[in-house]
Amino acid sequence: MTAPRPGRVLISEPELRARIAELGAQIARDYAGETPVLVGVLQGAFLFLADLVRAIPGDLTTDFIGVA
Repeated sequence: MTAPRPGRVLISEPELRARIAELGAQIARDYAGETPVLVGVLQGAFLFLADLVRAIPGDLTTDFIGVA
């Protein structure tokens, strides 16, 4: 398998938004009545985690870790 070419779209924005909405709904179901903690790895996950947080109704907590 060859590496994707730079600039080539592998997943369209609508597909990505739909999947994030699905994940948010699944997390909401799996953790109903609880306050989940979403942990993202810095330098890469911030924007994805922000979109995911918006897709989860209810209370939650976020945190980030940095790795080297």
